Amino acid sequence: MEISLSTHLFVFNPLDETVAALFPRFGFSAAELWAMPPHFPFGDVASADRIAELLASKGVRVASAHAPLYPDVRTCKKDRWYSLSSEEEEHRRSSVAATAQAGNWLSHNGGGTLVLHTTFPAENWYPRRWAAFLSSLDELLSLVPWNVRFAVENTPLASGRSEVVLDVVRRHPRKRVGVCLDLGHANIQENILDAIRATSDRLIHVHASDNHAVRDDHFVPGRGSIAWEKAIDVLREVGFDGPFTVELRDYTRGDDAPYGSFEEILDECRNALDRYLVGSR
Repeated sequence: MEISLSTHLFVFNPLDETVAALFPRFGFSAAELWAMPPHFPFGDVASADRIAELLASKGVRVASAHAPLYPDVRTCKKDRWYSLSSEEEEHRRSSVAATAQAGNWLSHNGGGTLVLHTTFPAENWYPRRWAAFLSSLDELLSLVPWNVRFAVENTPLASGRSEVVLDVVRRHPRKRVGVCLDLGHANIQENILDAIRATSDRLIHVHASDNHAVRDDHFVPGRGSIAWEKAIDVLREVGFDGPFTVELRDYTRGDDAPYGSFEEILDECRNALDRYLVGSR
């Protein structure tokens, strides 16, 4: 497994020298870019290239990107979010266009994995929302070059359980489409070890964060109820060799924040990863 860090942790910050320096400092040689402007301005190729070059100067490879969920970080609470499964054709097409733009930047940067959300609602998602997502994925396969693989992510809703995602993935070419198993989401909806084994044949990407099986908290591993050594054992058992991407939330913000800095979060995270990765052998 390649241990990667998502820039989701820094979404309210620019990807500048200060943030880039944290990757090698805490032992991360790969990154997943959270493709939400202005944090990562994928539509501005020159600016996006400068971020990739900055990371590369620190010895950090861009292994993946998360497809855009909303147009702008600063207004995400009031904006309409993108949806590849929207029943409104204009909205679906604009969502495909934004996702393809992020995918094309990733291709231009050497390729990698682009993580997608189905955005299925909790109920009444089949058959219309399901069919809309299949159409969007078909379009993306024609719009984004071959050196980008799409990883469809499970969600913390019943409509996003691993078997639903696997059904979508198996309808598309193995070389282009696989599963992103978010272990935190799986902890809320299903048995993590069963989900790893069930998706193993198409598993190309993992998201790692912790919770108490109630909310998608994006805690540092060890802060919730996930049995990490067992999960890592099963990932090794099934031969998973893709990015194991730590996707944490910024808990330095607001009154009575539990952390005073990103350094505190990442120090705890690195210690946990070292403990679990060694302990599971």
